[in-house]
Amino acid sequence: MAEGRIRTFVGGLDTRMEGGIPDKYVTLICGRAGTMKSTLAYYILYNNSKIKKKRGIYVTLEQTRVSLLEHMIKLGMDPRNLTDSGIVVIDMTRLRKETKMKSSIDDVNWVDSILQTVETYKTKYACDMLVLDSLAALYSLATFNNPRSDIFFFFEKLRELDMSVFIISEMLDPDKELFGMFGVEDFLADGIIHLDLEKSSRRVNLFLSVFKMRKTNHDRSYYPLMFDGSKFEIITD
Repeated sequence: MAEGRIRTFVGGLDTRMEGGIPDKYVTLICGRAGTMKSTLAYYILYNNSKIKKKRGIYVTLEQTRVSLLEHMIKLGMDPRNLTDSGIVVIDMTRLRKETKMKSSIDDVNWVDSILQTVETYKTKYACDMLVLDSLAALYSLATFNNPRSDIFFFFEKLRELDMSVFIISEMLDPDKELFGMFGVEDFLADGIIHLDLEKSSRRVNLFLSVFKMRKTNHDRSYYPLMFDGSKFEIITD
């Protein structure tokens, strides 16, 4: 594998982008509901932790920590198996509930709160990787009065963390290639992994494309994506 790259551990994928995602990139994992975005993001953290001994942080803004981990354990990704490394799950849903009870949720600077919390855990546990789940949830909490400028500075603050960052972004309109709510996120991100669904007869099939990856030779083909209960793999034949 090329130096300075983060493997996705999706079978057949890393070899099609020069060994993986360049380290310290901000990468969007995009798709509509049901495309396994969160599962793929956690899968990347889990395997880098288990195999490469990297530590990761998973920030959840909508799903509770308990619910998230129960789901991942059922998919064969039990964090208790990560003996020499690990994944820190930051459950911001608890803060949302506590804030709603004590004061106006609008009084919280959610962007700064998330970044400060991540910085604290990064320093404490020497973490290399971060997942933010999700961009849509953040937009529902934080006010972006000037989206083009505000989102630019948010992405720059993520880069200043000096981590490999994965942001989950839900695409609301399947007929449009808008990878974020404001239409600027795809320009600001270093990479975009797009997950898509296609209905065939009575089956719904999942596809993956590396839509964008700076400083990387890759194609934009959509490959069938399979998950066998423990491993992701693209079908290239």
